Amino acid sequence: MLKVVRFLELMWLVIAIVSAIIASYHLYISDVEGSLFFYFLSAAAVGLFFLRRRHRKKLEQDVKDNS
Repeated sequence: MLKVVRFLELMWLVIAIVSAIIASYHLYISDVEGSLFFYFLSAAAVGLFFLRRRHRKKLEQDVKDNS
């Protein structure tokens, strides 16, 4: 169970990094409006990364306390 939560946590981090790179590329090639979606996606993915991280740490603490 903890491996799945860790995978989801890292998945959101990868999505944040990739979308930030795509947003920067769109900003360089075209205009700001084309890149705003990817910047918002990157910000949302960072938020979900920290949410998942907090959830994983809570699960690890619960497993440790129940052992």
